[in-house]
Amino acid sequence: MIQKLYYMIDFSASACLFEIRINDYPVIHMNIEGQVSTMIPINFAMLESGVQSISATVLPNIGDTQLHPKSELKFNIKLFDVTNDFVFDKQFGDYQSEAIGEKKLPVIKYINSFHADVPYKLDAWQRGKNLKDVDDCRKKLESAYNKINKMIQERQFDVYKQLISKRENNMASSMYLTKEESEKRIGELVQDFNSGFKIQPVSKDAVMFLYANNKVAALKKPNGEPALYLENTETEEELMLDISFYIPEWKEEFEVI
Repeated sequence: MIQKLYYMIDFSASACLFEIRINDYPVIHMNIEGQVSTMIPINFAMLESGVQSISATVLPNIGDTQLHPKSELKFNIKLFDVTNDFVFDKQFGDYQSEAIGEKKLPVIKYINSFHADVPYKLDAWQRGKNLKDVDDCRKKLESAYNKINKMIQERQFDVYKQLISKRENNMASSMYLTKEESEKRIGELVQDFNSGFKIQPVSKDAVMFLYANNKVAALKKPNGEPALYLENTETEEELMLDISFYIPEWKEEFEVI
């Protein structure tokens, strides 16, 4: 039987805006004015077994220029064996940001690496173009966003599901989902689309970010939230579509990854 290993980051943060990346791909980005602690899976950012890079950036809360005296980020990596059940295996990679106190710091950065064993190899952005070498990259990315926006607006949900199929297949492989569980993920998203949420236009002040060593791109609002989102005016809820794009080496246009 193939051993199914599941890696998670167990973190807590306070009074800061922070981002954690695995292999230069963001797994968590949050602006925390109070405190928060939870665990998040990171398998989807690990494309195959071997050495994985991990980095963290701690910034002041939006609107501030210096880190708060109580700004802090702590995390460790927990490994679970989910072959038969959700069994804790070990913990490693402990990190705690330096105490701020009276220091005037604009940013804290951390870079390290760890070894991971996973029973899969994802076909993701490995063969993507270096987006810094792509002419009109921002314009092409905006076009990809507008295509999805129009698709959802016109309720072409089957086309949308096909568009994100590669991303969902990678998610299913890395999270060890059954076909039924994977289909349920997409089905629940379509249910949300049909429950009073309306797609919103991408803001002109959205910022383009490059990830995965310049092979992946995404547009974000100035506050770091995904630029693509739906809104339900009756319930005053927002549904974020946190998706990213790449350009395969043999193509010219962006695709969801």
